[in-house]
Amino acid sequence: MKHLVLCVLLGSFGAAANAAAPLALTHATVIDGSGAAAMADRTVVIRGERIESVFASGSRPLPQDARVEDLRGRYLIPGLIDAHVHLTGAESGMAGYRPLLQALLRGGVTSVRDMAGDDRLLGYLALRANTDAFASPDIVYAALMSGPSFFAEDPRAQAASVGMPLGLAPWMQAISGTTDIALAVAAARGTGATGVKLYANLPAALLRQVAAEAHRQGLRVWTHATVFPARPSDAVAAGADTISHSPYLVWEAASPVPADYRVRAHGDFRHVAPDAAPIIALLKAMKARGTILDATLVVFRREAQHHPNQVGAGIMPWGYAVTRLAHREGVLIDAGSDSAGLPSDATGPELRALPLVHEEMALLVKHCGFSPIAAIEAATRIGAMAIGHGGDRGTITAGKLADLVVLTADPSRNIGNTRRIAFVIKHGRIYGVRDR
Repeated sequence: MKHLVLCVLLGSFGAAANAAAPLALTHATVIDGSGAAAMADRTVVIRGERIESVFASGSRPLPQDARVEDLRGRYLIPGLIDAHVHLTGAESGMAGYRPLLQALLRGGVTSVRDMAGDDRLLGYLALRANTDAFASPDIVYAALMSGPSFFAEDPRAQAASVGMPLGLAPWMQAISGTTDIALAVAAARGTGATGVKLYANLPAALLRQVAAEAHRQGLRVWTHATVFPARPSDAVAAGADTISHSPYLVWEAASPVPADYRVRAHGDFRHVAPDAAPIIALLKAMKARGTILDATLVVFRREAQHHPNQVGAGIMPWGYAVTRLAHREGVLIDAGSDSAGLPSDATGPELRALPLVHEEMALLVKHCGFSPIAAIEAATRIGAMAIGHGGDRGTITAGKLADLVVLTADPSRNIGNTRRIAFVIKHGRIYGVRDR
């Protein structure tokens, strides 16, 4: 008789594996996140928080003291990375964040990049999450910089810097021609941010100055695809590591680009062809420079369905088409939801739902020419590059963090099978409910 054992760890959800003994995951079909085809009957040995080795099952002995999990008939992928979330404001109080983050981890997301919010909150959550003090994806986050007019216009920036003068919070800074750029970047770095996000109302010359100084101080540079009036090619030329939102590439073919970022989702999607010459030239430049496109298709799809007046007519066919072209040109594309990571209703995130990164991967396959293997790569290897952790996570490789998802069905045949989660491993620890 089989006994169903419910493993409830960290109180209600996760528990640390025995740190003294290695964990051997045997006889799994491995999709390693590199873009390579699935590899049958592989063993992955984990020691502590890292992958020690990956080999054909039976080709070498297991460590004598290993705890063995036989994954015959199951599939192993790297932990998923939602490369574009916004946690600030998703919950009304601090207590709400723990179940939200737990739900993301339970749904296969082992890392997130928060793309601007209140870094006081984000710093606290990251400290707790990244040290496994509670069940959560690892968190990296941005410090935002925009032109001064943005802070008077956008209530989100005001909410994220409560208690600080507008535009002067180290994580929400107004940048102008008189700003001491080196000092501003140092202040952003002091928040614990991994990168600066250049969001809106910055001319190209100022964008270049901030990007150069951020890189000099060891920060990543993340921008909106169009920063208004700086266009996408300005961000790419400035060395942006990622640019966000496929539909905003439409402004590369606009003449001139408006100075007001508030028109960002209302491009001329009916008359500007996705393969217009300026856009193809932009995609080629992105490929040459290694600029990652943070496509965020799922958020625009939901806006087009539920709030069509807030986006331009034709935004989804155009967004799909330009993402498909970018993929064809060899541009690196990550998977991000531009949300709290979960679907939400009027009461907040739906904690029983699966993370939206699964839907983002499905859109890449259904509409943008990705194979399921390529969509998994977008949400793993390329996501790790986007968040600045490409050397440490994103593939099932010896030496990398043991962030893994065990699936009960083959995602290389059907991308929807990334939702068929048996359990999740983060930093070598097993989380979830499973059969033993």
